[in-house]
Order: sequence, then structure tokens, then C-alpha cells
Amino acid sequence: MGHLKTGIEVLDSKLGGGFVRPSTILFFSDHPSEKRLFAEYFLVTGLREGESCLYVDFFRAPQLARRDLKRFGDFPEDRLTFVDATSAQLIVPPTDRYAIRHPDDLDHIMDTIEGAIRDTKPARVVIDSMEFLADRFPKEHVFRRWTRLLEVAKAEQTIVSYLFLNWTYDEVDMQRVNGISDYIVEFRTAMRTGILEHTMRIRENRPGGVTTNWIPFAFSEFAGLKVYFPRILVTGPYHAGKSTIVASLCSNAVNVERMGTTVAFDYGNVQMMGLEAEVFGTPGQERFEFLFGIFAREVSGVLLVIDSTRREDLPRARQMLDLLGPNVPLVVLANKSDLPGVLPMEEIRSALSLPPEVPVVYTVAQGGVGVREALLALADQLLGVR
Repeated sequence: MGHLKTGIEVLDSKLGGGFVRPSTILFFSDHPSEKRLFAEYFLVTGLREGESCLYVDFFRAPQLARRDLKRFGDFPEDRLTFVDATSAQLIVPPTDRYAIRHPDDLDHIMDTIEGAIRDTKPARVVIDSMEFLADRFPKEHVFRRWTRLLEVAKAEQTIVSYLFLNWTYDEVDMQRVNGISDYIVEFRTAMRTGILEHTMRIRENRPGGVTTNWIPFAFSEFAGLKVYFPRILVTGPYHAGKSTIVASLCSNAVNVERMGTTVAFDYGNVQMMGLEAEVFGTPGQERFEFLFGIFAREVSGVLLVIDSTRREDLPRARQMLDLLGPNVPLVVLANKSDLPGVLPMEEIRSALSLPPEVPVVYTVAQGGVGVREALLALADQLLGVR
């Protein structure tokens, strides 16, 4: 049946088009996180793709869930079916076709969800969340019925995704939960340099399956979710073309110059393929090196720009690389590659002592040639798909 999109283009491209259909996806965290945002955006993406979707919510009434889904903008509501799992808890008469009327009866709960899957044959199901069941019922009973539900969904060619904030299960139990999941999408939220950062990583639970690094993401009203890199550094020797690179990437680039030379950080925001990045360009002169040293401590990744016709600039570029911390994702942009006397890639790599995994991309910043490709090459390293 192919793949179903996550809605984040740069991520879908690394997953071969999205999550395989049918499959089971565990959205997991051991502390409160923003995993519900990802699950909701995944559902809305399916609705916009013309798919039928099913939402099971143990904590919100359907009308509240519908309101929250509107944060992502419009979608065809007639393709969305809810299993009302809250009205009975509040002793309120349900109005949706599918309703869990006995929340203290696990078999009734699972029979209702299975019936909704068989009847509506959704492409995507989101169940929010598994801890409602884990907290209330014997785990062997939960595992037996959960496994059966997944078999029903697979027979209907459905992707079932379920949220789980683990307060209850031990390590052995979690291995069982992981074992019935085709994908594990793990979420965490942490404070970094005064900013609350949300990250996720994806692991495909099969030999040779996709695994990613921790990927930062952000949410905005109507635009939805994006992979978000808060600090991409564009640096390099004097007059290599750094400001032009920033301007080529960012339609809103701001440059502070004096007599044609950058005397403060260039800045801009870039958005493409579901990726958003804050881009900062540094002055190249050695007298500004202290700024570079301070800024480089917290970067997501680095675009090192060199003039590909100036062999004499390579020692300075190598010196700048030495100021970076270990394991910083890096792409080298061999700029001005439309001019005579362009250095061969082997010489550039040797002079900069580049590891094999660091790409060198030939660019022409004034024409935007190769610049987008360089940023996507950096994104590949940041996503860490393997």
C-alpha cells in the first residue's frame, strides 16, 4: 500500500515517503512532551491527502479535539471519525456514532475501537492514549487485546499510532510494547540556553530499518510542525561570499555592513521542505574571532564558505574549523565556482583535513547555485538518517 506522509517534507524524503502502510507507530515519552502535536499533525496530513482517519481520545471530548485540530488550519472534517471515550467518564450522553459507554470494561473498549476500524476502514488511526489502559487494567489483559486490535488494523491496511507516557511499565514491559510496534517515535522536551526545545527521534523496528538522530521541531498556528534548527552558522574567510550565501538562503536576510564589509552578524530565516532554520553569518576577519568562538558553542550546524579560487585562504579556513567543537555537523561550500582557477575537491578536502562524511558542495552564491543543496546536505547530517 506504499507510505503515508508525516506532513514534514524533509522528513518524509528520509523515510522513503513516510511511514509504511500498514504498520504500528508508538509515540513514546517517559516525561510530558509534545508528542500529541505530532500525532494530531500526522492525522490532519492524512485528511488533507484525502484519506479517512479515526481518532480515539480518552482525555478530551470530540468537540474539544476537533477544536484543537483546527490549530493546523482547515481539513475535510467529513473524513474524520471519532471514538468518544470521554462522555461516559463525565456521565454525559454521547453524540458520536462510536462511543465507549463502559470505560471500566477493557473488552468493551477494545471491541468498540475494533468495530470502528472495521466499519470505517481508515488509513490512519490515532489513539490518545495507551496509558489510560495501562493505568487501569491488568497488563496481560491489555497486551492480549492490544495485540488483537493491531491485527485487526493490519487486516484493514491501517496505520495505528498510539501515544504512551509511561508511568507504569518496567523495562521488560516496555520491551514488549516496543516489540509490537513497527516504528518507535520518541519525544523529549528540555531547556537549552534558556529556550524550551522539543526533539524527537524515529526508529524503524526491523533489521536495516531507518534510525534518526534527535530532531528538533517546532509548531506554529496553521503552518503546523516543522523540523527546526535554531542556529545554523555560516562562516569562512574574509570575502568568501558569506553574506551572499545568507541572502540567497533567506528572503528576509539582514546584513550590517561598513564600507562593503560585514561588521556584525548577518541574519535570516529560511523555510523549505518542512524545514525551518535561523541562519547567522559571521564576519571573516580574525579580529572578530571572539564572536565566532562564543557563537559556535551552541550551533546546530555549520556551513563553511570558502572562495574556491583562492588557495591562500585554505589555512585560515582550517583555523576556523579548529575553533568548532567536536562532532558539529558541517558542510563546506566551495563558492565562486563559476570563476577561472577553481580548486579540485581533493585539494580542498586535504587542505581542510575533512573526514569522508563531510560534503563539499560547489556553489555560486550570487546565482543561488548549489546553496539550497548545501543546506539540505547539512540537514541530512542533522537528521542523521541511517
